[in-house]
Amino acid sequence: MTDSEAVKVFILEQSYTLTCPAGKEASLRLAADNLDQKLRGIKASGRVLGLERMAVMAALNMSAELIEAQAQLDTLETALEQLDKRVSDSLS
Repeated sequence: MTDSEAVKVFILEQSYTLTCPAGKEASLRLAADNLDQKLRGIKASGRVLGLERMAVMAALNMSAELIEAQAQLDTLETALEQLDKRVSDSLS
């Protein structure tokens, strides 16, 4: 059985106590800080009103960033495979 840890995070000055697997506390705090920054940016823009809409916009923005990062990772993996093949071929 995995041990869980309670972690208090703040998002838009609201306190949340969440649980996560032991050893993952720093990741949870980082994720909460990232979400807080996204929500503050959306709030500061003044274009989106209401916490629920702001949360949806933050989720969509973060999802788009994740998709972009995955595409970049795929491109790098392909380039690395090609480089590995060229090195292997030249050593043969």
